[in-house]
Amino acid sequence: MARIVGWVAALVALVGASYPAEAVMRGEPARDPNGTRRSTVLIETPEGVCTGAIIGPDLVITAAHCVASRGRYRVRYLDRSFRRQTVTVLRTAAHPNFDPGHGFAADDVGLLQVGRSFGTDTRAAALPGGGWFGSSGNGEELIIAGFGSTERSRARDGVLREALMRSANPSVPGRGFAGLAGHDHSGMCVGDSGGPVYRRSGGTFTVVGILKGGTTDPGRECTSTPIFIPVRDHIGWIRATIAGWNATAGTVEMRQ
Repeated sequence: MARIVGWVAALVALVGASYPAEAVMRGEPARDPNGTRRSTVLIETPEGVCTGAIIGPDLVITAAHCVASRGRYRVRYLDRSFRRQTVTVLRTAAHPNFDPGHGFAADDVGLLQVGRSFGTDTRAAALPGGGWFGSSGNGEELIIAGFGSTERSRARDGVLREALMRSANPSVPGRGFAGLAGHDHSGMCVGDSGGPVYRRSGGTFTVVGILKGGTTDPGRECTSTPIFIPVRDHIGWIRATIAGWNATAGTVEMRQ
């Protein structure tokens, strides 16, 4: 995305080779029709491609920087046969405290409402229950999913990939940031911004985070140490925005 590219030059002097990245690098293509396919979507924005997660019959959560531009948006989801279906976007919202001019700004959470229900081929991801996040601390197994590429040169790959990651200290410190660490340099790259960080419990996927970026790996423009925005920090804004749209979110994960 053009704005993200513009952030790079400004941030290099501050954090070396760090900038907000956007695919699930070295991830496996999603093949389970009852897995991440059900709730992970591709978002076509005026400035490029992002990823998001379905959280209601007509609602998608993503990164604020993915919905910060004026213009046409379109959401594509996969049916049970992994064929792409398309829905138009009625409206978008970026968190009011998000600063689009700051590459590692906090509050990088956004919402989209689409023009019709996603239907029975999908299932909304749950939102985290009020106060829970990372109950087992660093090292908790989580899943990331995204439609990005494995390298910036293949930015429009558009294949849904997923990878197992573990919670970790954020590679880029900042307010409201959480970190992930992968295996064999798995991580995120171009097109994964806004993608979900899932916690899976049986057949339930809870979107506990939104992928933001990270510190780039040497010699490439992808990151194996992504940072993400914990969703639990923004439940109040999410629900207030949805209420203003007369929309309904899906289930909430209940954990002790």
